[in-house]
Amino acid sequence: MNVLITREADKTAKFAGLLKKSGHVPFSLPMIECVPVEADVSGHYDYGVFTSLNAVKYFEPYRNSVTFGKIAAVGSATSDALTESEYSVDMMPDEYSAEGLKKLFSDIDLKGRRILLAGAETRAGDFHTWLKMNGCAADIVTIYKTVEVKRSGDEIDSFIRQNGIEVITFASPSAVRAFFDSCRTDRSLVAIGRTTAEEIKKYGYECYVPEEYTLEGMIKIIDQL
Repeated sequence: MNVLITREADKTAKFAGLLKKSGHVPFSLPMIECVPVEADVSGHYDYGVFTSLNAVKYFEPYRNSVTFGKIAAVGSATSDALTESEYSVDMMPDEYSAEGLKKLFSDIDLKGRRILLAGAETRAGDFHTWLKMNGCAADIVTIYKTVEVKRSGDEIDSFIRQNGIEVITFASPSAVRAFFDSCRTDRSLVAIGRTTAEEIKKYGYECYVPEEYTLEGMIKIIDQL
């Protein structure tokens, strides 16, 4: 199948390679890009929570200023990125979402604990609110922001038609907003996880969501379409 990848340009290669290996033809039309944001973060935290590859990437300038008792990673790709950056990953939720994080921390006494969530300017889910409700001193620090790649609806529609796109994939709510704020589509839609799928539904569309919120999980669905 001809599959459109809407994620950031520097994250396309792995997904494209997996698609090709599975017999599909990938096309890239990035709808978002990420840029670093200067932050003031230092000290010791009982837990560090990393929810994306970008969170790991853009945390690098602060690694010598912060120490963690334990580190939680959301998703196998995030965990691999942390390991490559020589961090030890201690915890990972079964479900790669805010709900999964709540379950992961539900048996831990969080009162008085310090947790760092360093990541995007806009956060999906309500995990940080849940932490504060449970007496945890959660620091929400913005270390990067996501900006839309400005594309007209005509440009997007033309790209889809000219390349015979059959499936459009989304790996973040921000990519969903950038796409559907510009155009409509009748192609099959695949979201990487629950939060992204919920964003798609806000625009009146149904989509496929893998059981495992990973690129490999998305490809399993595409294989079946």
